[in-house]
Amino acid sequence: LPLVPDELQSEPLLSVLFVTVASPSHPLAKSRGVVSASAIAKHVQLVLTDRTVLSEGRDFGVLSPLTWRLADLGAKHAFLKAGLGWGHMPLHMVKADLDRGALVKIRVEGIPRAVAMPMSVVFRKDAPPGPAGRAFIAQLKPK
Repeated sequence: LPLVPDELQSEPLLSVLFVTVASPSHPLAKSRGVVSASAIAKHVQLVLTDRTVLSEGRDFGVLSPLTWRLADLGAKHAFLKAGLGWGHMPLHMVKADLDRGALVKIRVEGIPRAVAMPMSVVFRKDAPPGPAGRAFIAQLKPK
């Protein structure tokens, strides 16, 4: 989250690279070069839904007014491969599909080819992790 509520504490873990992708059968995949913001807005963007109140009414990385909202990355990945829209995905989840041509990267005007999204562990300030929680957090951090 861009802002952490006062009662919570955030601790950085790592960054995950996100890329913009679509099925090779999707009309955007047929574009050569950079896709304009106006062109991409004409196509359904598959967006991961956050069901918490922390981001209620806010969108992150949404570029199209045409959206389908999905509850998990697995469903979004399947919809992307089926050609039902375009979207941003963690590179590590789609690398094999990109390598074999099941998905293609889409270059969008004004958007970097890959975006590093910081991931953090968040916990209540009045109930910080104990020894087991700290050990778990240490395991999540890159070595």
